[in-house]
This record gives sequence, C-alpha cells and structure tokens, in this order.
Amino acid sequence: MDKGAVMEQPKGLKLDFSSAPTVAGFFNSNAFVRGLMGPVGSGKSYACCAEIFRRAVQQRPSPRDGIKYSRFAIVRNTHPMLRTTTLKTWLELLPEATWGPVKYAPPITHHIKLPPRDGAAGIDMEVIFLALDDPKDVRKVLSLELTGAWVNECRELPKAIIDGLTHRVGRYPSKADGGPSWRGVIMDSNPCDDDHWYFRLAEKETPVGRFKWEFFRQPGGVLEVPLDELPEEMPEAQGYTHQAGKWWQTNPHAENLKNLPNGYYDQLLGGKNLDWIRCYAKGEYTFVQEGRPVWPEYNDAMMADDLEPLENLPVHVGLDFGLTPAAVFAQRLPNGRWNVLHELVSFDMGLERFCTMLKAELETYFPRYQTLIWGDPAGQQRDQIFETTAFDHLKVHGMLARPTATNEFRTRREALAIPMGRLIEGKPGFMIDRKCMRLRKSLGGGYHFKRVAIGAGQERFKDSPNKNQHSHVGDAAGYCLLGSEHKIMTKRAQPMGGRPVQAKVLDFDVFG
Repeated sequence: MDKGAVMEQPKGLKLDFSSAPTVAGFFNSNAFVRGLMGPVGSGKSYACCAEIFRRAVQQRPSPRDGIKYSRFAIVRNTHPMLRTTTLKTWLELLPEATWGPVKYAPPITHHIKLPPRDGAAGIDMEVIFLALDDPKDVRKVLSLELTGAWVNECRELPKAIIDGLTHRVGRYPSKADGGPSWRGVIMDSNPCDDDHWYFRLAEKETPVGRFKWEFFRQPGGVLEVPLDELPEEMPEAQGYTHQAGKWWQTNPHAENLKNLPNGYYDQLLGGKNLDWIRCYAKGEYTFVQEGRPVWPEYNDAMMADDLEPLENLPVHVGLDFGLTPAAVFAQRLPNGRWNVLHELVSFDMGLERFCTMLKAELETYFPRYQTLIWGDPAGQQRDQIFETTAFDHLKVHGMLARPTATNEFRTRREALAIPMGRLIEGKPGFMIDRKCMRLRKSLGGGYHFKRVAIGAGQERFKDSPNKNQHSHVGDAAGYCLLGSEHKIMTKRAQPMGGRPVQAKVLDFDVFG
C-alpha cells in the first residue's frame, strides 16, 4: 500500500489512515514481526484490527474453490481486558450485525465468511481471541496453525509468548489452498520501562535479516512546554494545561486527533502524576507504578545516593534462585543503617552460569571483604536428575551460602520495610546506590500487588505479589537483610578459587 493511500478493502468498509504517517509506515512494512507503540488515544489497537483484516483481504485465493482462507490469533493478558477492550475495538471495526456473530464460548471466535461476488474471491477468515491468564489458552497458542497473530498491549506479556507465536504463524492455509500470502506477528503497546524486552528489541537489538523485526513509534499526545515559552498571561485560556508541576499542550502532530473528542489530552492529564503523563500521554519510555507496591515505605528521592563500600565491614549477599536468579550486595553499618551497594540480575539463566557470574562479581567489586551469603530456603531442594541443591552449586564454586530461616513473604517484606521506616542520624535506615537501577524499580513499585477490583469506594488487590521481571531482585534484597537476623557461619573472603573456609560466628540483627 502506498503511503497515504486508502487500504484495499471490500465494498462497504472504508478505512483511511492517510493522516497517520506512523500507521501508514506500519501498514507498508512486510517485516515478520512489527511493533506499534504510542500514547493512549493514538488508534494503535484500531490500526492493528485493520491490519489483520487487510491481510485477510490480500490473501491469495485457493486454487480449489477460489476462497481466500486465513486464520489469526488475537492475544491479550487477561480475559477482562480481552472482552472489554480488545474485542470491543475489533467489533467497532467489524460489527456482528454486518460481519456475522461472534462465538463467545471459549475460545472466543469470530468466523467471517464472505461469498464470491462481482468477480471477487470469497473470504473465509477465522479470528481466535485468547487471554493468557488461562493456562488452557497458553497451551492453545502454542499449538495453533495460524496465518498471523496480533498481541494487544504486548508490554503486559512475556517475550516468550511472542517467540512462541513466531513459529505458529505461516502454517495456514495449507499448500493445497495456496499457502499464506503473508505471515507474521504484529503487536501494539503503550510505552514501557527502559529495561523491558520491548525497549531492548526496539531500541538496541532489533533483529535483522530476511525475517526482520520493525518497530514504529507514534508521536506523543502532548508536549511539555518550557516556562520561557509559556504565555505570560492566562496560559490556560490559550490551550495550556498545568499538571504534575509542568505545563503541557496538545501535540498538533499527534495521530488520531480527528477521531478524539475536543480537549481529549487536556482532560486526560487531570489528577495524573508526572511518570503517568510522560508514559501514557507523552508517549515516552518511562517506569510507571502499577498496582500497590510491595514496599510503599520506599522513597527513591530520599533513599538513593552514591555509595561506596566501607572497609572492615562484611558484605551481605542475598540470593533468589530459579530461572531468573538475582543477587543483592549490602553492608550493615555500625549505626544500624543498611547500604545496598550492588546488584546482579539475570534472565533465562541456569544456576551454573549464574554461580560463575556471582563469583566474578565478588572478585571484581568486593575482593577483600568478608562475605555473608544467604539464599532462598527453596534452594535446598535437590535436583531430580543430578540430586544436588542450589547451595551445593555455590559450594562447588567456592561460595559457602546458608538458607534463611524462612521464605515466608511477609517476613521478607518486613526485613526491608523496618529499616526503611527508621531515621538514623538524619538519614533513612535503608539506602541504595543509584546504580542499582533494577532494585530501585522493584522497590518503587515494579514489584507490586495487582489491582483486581474497585468497589465500595475502595481499590482491591491480590493477596500475593505479582511475579514479574522486578520481583526476583526484590526477593533477593529480602533474603539479604533477613539472613543476617540469625547466627550464621560463613567464610572470610579469599581468592575466590580457594575452598570454603569456616569463619567466626557473627550475630547481626536486622531489626535491632
């Protein structure tokens, strides 16, 4: 499709994205995986619906019967969001009264069949709506034979889902029906954090080659206005809005403005904090707190600073195991303050490789310090194949670690919350080095309780925290402080190649 053109479509459906150059570029691309990111109200979801239908229209007819066959999966993180947003947008474009009824029994399916007419081929398009809060739907995604797929609000899903879909598309229709004219995965999203997989792939490590990935970023809905560019008198009357300590105006280059109510973005800013505005309205990569933080006591402005390790004090190391192991390194000062100095966070990594990395981190950053290493008690469980524990792996690498007395969540949470609530010599009892960005984001709300309902004037949240990319480093910090509450046996740091040495017994009380 040429830029600015009206997309190919059957009679009766008129879609014109000529005033949205980013969307036009998105349509023009034949990249195997495409991402479309923009602020709220920019028409991302509608554009993806249109792209799915366009590809069905452009499918080559079957040599058997002249019908254009296609099958697509549309994926969202939860059933409520799937029904109230994704499906709703789809039916705005392709209403049931015109295009046939939706089958609402799971999986939700919209099967559109158009007979041949006026010399044009017929269409047989099957669209399957899946929500990944249901394990059955996750399994179904990985077994479908698809032409293509759309992942709605992809930032809310793990990259493994995208990876899984890439080898399910291009499998329908069969060669007997002409094979797929196009295959691929499209996804849309509001902006995400700068340590999210989407940011990494869009901005740093975009896949290239024959089956390349392309990412499209729409203009922001608002612009931040410097004070020296603000009218001196009555800026509100001239279209400027003051919120979160800044002045804003609607971006005249924002896409989809003609389909939005007058003053949409001005209205949107009301009552929002700065991070929310920069993410959802300005369209910037920004960390935005979702749900209720595990540690509401944490104040990044007060607790983040430039820190250095102090000599003659042991370095406490907290470990969280699993496929995303993490480590947090801290010192307890004589006055009782905790200084978090360093972090080590991995993704999709086995324990053996992580042990090697941990050993290197200790040799690099804390070569002459006594180390007190504590881990999740679940690490005492033996591997079913090799019959070794996580602590055995550490011991082989010259690191003697001990399990904490418990991995009960509330106890771990309090181990951090209590020093956060203290003032010691005019500073918080918990400080963290500015460079520990992942832990700072975890403490600032990345590790959180998901919102599940709003009723009777109150928000309601799940009883257990959401396990995500921020949770593991937060748990490691909990084990770090919790472990030192008990009498421990550890080793005096030697050159890390030496065997574990039993050290003196120390007694550290995180609560005292």
